[in-house]
Amino acid sequence: MSNKRLFGGTRLGDIANSARERSGETPAERPGPQAVLPTAELALHGRTSPGLTRETVLSVDPKRCRGWKYHNRTNAWYTRERCEDLITSIPKDGQQEPALARRVSGDPGVDYELIYGMRRRFACEVTNTKLKVRVVDISDSQAAVLMHLENADRQDITPMERALSFQLQLDARLFPTQEALANALNVSKGQVTKMLKAAQLLAHASIANLLVDRSAVPIEQAYKLATLMDRPGARDVVLQAAKNVGRREEEGGRDPRVVLKLLLASLDQSRKIEPIRREYNVGKAGRAILVRNAKGKVTVAFPRGLGPSDREAVIQAMDQILKDLG
Repeated sequence: MSNKRLFGGTRLGDIANSARERSGETPAERPGPQAVLPTAELALHGRTSPGLTRETVLSVDPKRCRGWKYHNRTNAWYTRERCEDLITSIPKDGQQEPALARRVSGDPGVDYELIYGMRRRFACEVTNTKLKVRVVDISDSQAAVLMHLENADRQDITPMERALSFQLQLDARLFPTQEALANALNVSKGQVTKMLKAAQLLAHASIANLLVDRSAVPIEQAYKLATLMDRPGARDVVLQAAKNVGRREEEGGRDPRVVLKLLLASLDQSRKIEPIRREYNVGKAGRAILVRNAKGKVTVAFPRGLGPSDREAVIQAMDQILKDLG
């Protein structure tokens, strides 16, 4: 666990260790539906600079709250089915944990933005219950770290949601570099790089349109496809395949795993290349022999060898070869 400091002195490693000491196990390891969420609480109370303890807990109208613009839950979460646990428990047992909020100014329809707690907000609105919010005065960068800490105790935020959140935060310059984001969130640089690569896949409209529930996009498949699309010609093949799939789809699209499997298969199909063998003149007496096999491997041989005087002739021959290969 990293010992890098958070804000004015917090160590993320200390926060995680304290969570374990208090409970004997991490929240992710704790069985049962009533998971305790100590990590963000420790960041707010136990080991932070005084600036982060300026807070107030209020009961507010959930309709007067909106999500923080860098919130990492997608709208797919806000349904009765996916919030049924809270819709059932809040009227019966009360709201166990306040949402984390900042005050909003300049918007007559909203009083607070929620850094985390949007499912709680949805459940309170459905049950006509006041939403408990902890109101804090923190920066966007601090909010990003606290949201990450709170989500670290949950198993329902998906890797793709985190990846998209990381991308949003970098685009907005909440963190100046990928390395700074990785250090602040106590995530390995390699993991951040991989997640951001996977998130790039959804920057293509023809692919994003097929993946209606982004929370369900498997990050390993997305990363594999995004990486393969960097190969020469692969991007055009995949985007055309996405358009073809889109024309065949019914409203709502397919399971994201099926969509990505189809797009990956389009690259396999594109590899069925017609073998060729051709000869080209190189100058007055030279020859070049082009061979392409069924897997697309291309070799160019010069049976009579080459000399310094053949330079221009070789360039002309290679130009023609490249045109013929398309």
